[in-house]
Amino acid sequence: MVSLIKKSKGLKTKFIDNTKFKISAFKDDLAKRSMKIIPKMFKGIQKARRDYKEEIKDLPQELKTAPEEFWEEIVKEAKSLGIDLIGFAPIDENLIFEKDYTGSIELLYENGIVLGMEMDYDAISTAPNPPAGLESLRIYAELGEATNKLADFIRSKGYRVIACHPLGGPILYPAMAVKAKLGKIGSQGLLITKKFGPRQRLSLISINARPLPEINQEEFEISEFCKKCRRCINFCPVNAILDEPVVNENGTITRIDSEKCFEYFYETTGCSVCIEKCPFHKVGYKVLFYRRI
Repeated sequence: MVSLIKKSKGLKTKFIDNTKFKISAFKDDLAKRSMKIIPKMFKGIQKARRDYKEEIKDLPQELKTAPEEFWEEIVKEAKSLGIDLIGFAPIDENLIFEKDYTGSIELLYENGIVLGMEMDYDAISTAPNPPAGLESLRIYAELGEATNKLADFIRSKGYRVIACHPLGGPILYPAMAVKAKLGKIGSQGLLITKKFGPRQRLSLISINARPLPEINQEEFEISEFCKKCRRCINFCPVNAILDEPVVNENGTITRIDSEKCFEYFYETTGCSVCIEKCPFHKVGYKVLFYRRI
């Protein structure tokens, strides 16, 4: 297969069993809202799957050259769809999962468009209670829909793309977001951005086009904050966040005991305690910077 197609080098991921989410916890208004949100989420997953199956029937044999104006159009369209963060980076095969349980995506194109959408501050501040859980599902639904629509927009311009839904997905989104200079990884394994802290979900579109644009992203550092803080570690209800991250042979870093995390994630439909307790969520990067915690 030609080199423009990217495949996994063996990175493992955990199966997300959508049937285990405890949606019975949603009552009254939350229950009514969930009846709209959950079908929308699954509709987005199904569309991404169908589009992928069509996409790989006839794979391109060369990269298409894209002018700078094209990338500017993508950024503009993304914002119109409610996408809050966008970055660009080459796809790293070391970050592709061996099996994508959600979208069944096995191949990606050369380059990636990393997308992020903010989660509602007030809803996440209730974590691990049902409003935070429903907000997790809402963002999966909204970002999934926006990702599919942006992929359709790019196709309409004559380019080949693969849309990757935010729930599950074929690649390690936070690590790709770091490569796209959108933020840094916190102790809880989530992307921390200067704008939203850990309060966003991520998705990705892989695209058969080059060269990627150079977008100025303001650099910032969080490692010293996280070392001193440890709130996500101390407040995790199931002690799933490792005291010391494990560096794997392939260069990826494990920060979470997924067996502990996922069961509580299902029970609370998203948990989000490690987001809610994070000072980057509560007071923001600028306040922490000046406090020098």
